[in-house]
Amino acid sequence: MDLTKVEKFYTVLLESTNLLKEELDTSFIEAFIESGENILDNGTIQVENNVPLPETREKLKKLYESIAIEELSLEEKKKSVQMILINMVKEDQMQMNHQPTPDGIGVILSHFIDLFFEKDTSLHLADLSVGSGNLLYTIFTTLSSDTDDIKLTGVENDELLIALASTLSALLNIPIELMHQDALQPLLLNPVDLVVSDLPVGYYPKQVNEDQFDTAFEEGLSYSHYLLMEQGFNYLKDEGYAFYVLPTSVFEASEVKGLLRYIHSVGHVQAIVHMPLEWFSSEKSRKSLLIVQKKGEESKQASEVLVADVPSVKDKKAFNAFLLEIKQWKEKQSI
Repeated sequence: MDLTKVEKFYTVLLESTNLLKEELDTSFIEAFIESGENILDNGTIQVENNVPLPETREKLKKLYESIAIEELSLEEKKKSVQMILINMVKEDQMQMNHQPTPDGIGVILSHFIDLFFEKDTSLHLADLSVGSGNLLYTIFTTLSSDTDDIKLTGVENDELLIALASTLSALLNIPIELMHQDALQPLLLNPVDLVVSDLPVGYYPKQVNEDQFDTAFEEGLSYSHYLLMEQGFNYLKDEGYAFYVLPTSVFEASEVKGLLRYIHSVGHVQAIVHMPLEWFSSEKSRKSLLIVQKKGEESKQASEVLVADVPSVKDKKAFNAFLLEIKQWKEKQSI
């Protein structure tokens, strides 16, 4: 990876976005989407009612001419995008459920995908709360050297977020099928090998009955993260896996017993892995990875559910030891 190229592309993205944000009096995310579309259109600047002004257009033109996106590797573009997304969260003060999943979490999930799926096999991954798409794009970037056959599908109800996911997909040249709809409604989606999601946590705004979803509450509104996990099982192949990123506190809530009851009726809980504490502002905001498998003729419950803490990724020795331990656990379970 050429860090000079990374810094240059990031600078172009940041400066062009800030120019458009000020000129169009819009949010950072909307300005970024517009700048991304300009770059993808060979630097052609969209003009409406003489906006942006000629002097701003000239600045944008120079910025776009200073880079050749086709000369950047996927890893270089992804690193630049990672940095711009950090800016986006700060500039727009994005609510927690809309924030892009940090790249570190996607890399951790990629290690577990390597663990549960053989290399050089085709994989269809779906995210039913895809948001910006950054989780899927991080996984794709990390795994793309191991297999040439990774198919991605993302479902998102928010119009702005799915526009962002589409722009990032095009900038990174990562193919994805994006579905703009409520993920809890019926989906035109064939069963997939793996469901991955950094789940939005909270109440689903519509009333859901227990005859629609087993995880629905008897009274009042139901948890959207429970419903999305159940919907994930509906679109998984037999023996397929689901990797869900959730606040660690979810596992401590009294309602989790009902969720686990449902999971055990249709699948197996294989692992609960707590993300590095250093990535979060407090223990309260920490997130964990729940790995579940759908039942099938060849699936079985691990005799020992993996419960582990990911060490600091800065400590390479400890992190490599952790990867070795989970590999040994997997071989011991034969799942």
